[in-house]
Amino acid sequence: CGDFQATEGRLELRLRLLRQGQDLHAFLLGGESHVGATALAAPGEAAQVCERAAHREGALAGLVARRLADALGCAVSVSAGIHFKDITRAEIAAVERMVAGLAEQCISSLNTRSSKTC
Repeated sequence: CGDFQATEGRLELRLRLLRQGQDLHAFLLGGESHVGATALAAPGEAAQVCERAAHREGALAGLVARRLADALGCAVSVSAGIHFKDITRAEIAAVERMVAGLAEQCISSLNTRSSKTC
């Protein structure tokens, strides 16, 4: 459906989309592969986030789910797993910027398609 990537230094992030009927599943990945959080959002609603203990991807998953749901007019689930060993504060800020950028790339790409679908 869609695959978007962002790289900054050693940080590589990927946003992959799969269509399920009118809705979307998204996978937000970076670093060591795992599932740290999930989020579900529908247009005009706050994202519902479920985050594993000692994980911090929930806010990022929620941001992407809400942004895509509002922009594309469908329900969106996001499964996030981002882990970079010994990440610095500056790298965390970069990851946050990169995730926001990936969401915008996705929205822009899908909005240029006539049907806004994958």
